[in-house]
Amino acid sequence: MTQEQRSGKSGRGVRIAIILILVFLTITVVNVVRARFTREAEAPHEKTVPVSVVAARKVSLDRVIDQAGDLRSGSEVTVYPKVSGKILESLKVDKGDFVSKGDLLAELEARGIEAQIQEAGASLQAAVADLDLAEKEIARLRKLFEMNAVSQQRLDVAEAGLRSAKAQVEGIQARLRQLEVIRDDHKILAPISGYVSARYLDRGSLSDLHQPVLRISSDQTLKIVTMVTERDFPHIKKGMTVEIRVDAFPEKVFSGKISVINPTIDPATRTGEVEVHLENKDLTLRSGMFAHLAIHLGRKEGVVVPRDTLKTDAGTGRFYIFVVKDGKAELRNVRLGQYQDNQAEVLEGLSAGEQVVIKGQNRLKHGYAVTLEDQDKNPSSAGKKEG
Repeated sequence: MTQEQRSGKSGRGVRIAIILILVFLTITVVNVVRARFTREAEAPHEKTVPVSVVAARKVSLDRVIDQAGDLRSGSEVTVYPKVSGKILESLKVDKGDFVSKGDLLAELEARGIEAQIQEAGASLQAAVADLDLAEKEIARLRKLFEMNAVSQQRLDVAEAGLRSAKAQVEGIQARLRQLEVIRDDHKILAPISGYVSARYLDRGSLSDLHQPVLRISSDQTLKIVTMVTERDFPHIKKGMTVEIRVDAFPEKVFSGKISVINPTIDPATRTGEVEVHLENKDLTLRSGMFAHLAIHLGRKEGVVVPRDTLKTDAGTGRFYIFVVKDGKAELRNVRLGQYQDNQAEVLEGLSAGEQVVIKGQNRLKHGYAVTLEDQDKNPSSAGKKEG
């Protein structure tokens, strides 16, 4: 290797070493600057923030469970034909019509049964005529028997003929009643009063015992089926009052009662089924409407704060508040219960009496120093008067 080659190789090594030293120095400078900014960011905020606070209070709350559900007819009957294989000859009503109990809804073709009834009627007339003759004959023979003009044997034969004539009349009458029942089964009557909510067959269709003709829904009594969480389910009792609101009448409150409680909890959803009944005599409400329910469970003690004190974490959606403690702001994650008017119940994360920031919290972070100004002089604004 020549002197020139050795010199070039040595120069490249020096350059590589210099580059490595510069990279190392750059990394060191970056880390130092980053650490400095981190310390500055983590350093306590020296500037104080003026805030207003209000005391969290323990008050007596009306314990309410908010539920939802669809209004359903309290009584609903699907009408089936009693005779199969017959043509639906007439349909007297359609969907949306109101019918009263016993009204004629539809008729099946009944010419065959009408012919049998006429035939049985004619046979009955003949049998009645024969019975009339037999009764007259037996009356005549009995007079002759008293005068010893006829034998006992002849009288017995006549009486047997009379019994046979009576039996024949009774048999035809029973047959005729049976045919009349079958004829009545060709007429489909309304089993309840209500609105025709569905029509399944058209005129000319063939009847089938398993194919319904109509559905009738009575809306004079309505029901709402709702699912209550496992936590609230043990507090539900029959007869509890329920406030009901529907979107169609937003200013009106309807009243119902809990009438049916499913005794078991669904293990898949951890909810129990509850049925609310309400009277609807004037038919203001209709089945299918969406209902908002408020089930009143009585009174309870709870810690409340004004809604204006609440903040929401944009990342998690959780609620939090700022509490003033030892002159500094302390961030508290809270779990909320129910809302009543302008106040919110705090189930976890806050105790009664603690000072909650109601004004100025938008400029706060955990650990900021605070000064109290314009402090709310009316602590009852945090909640209703204690019960």
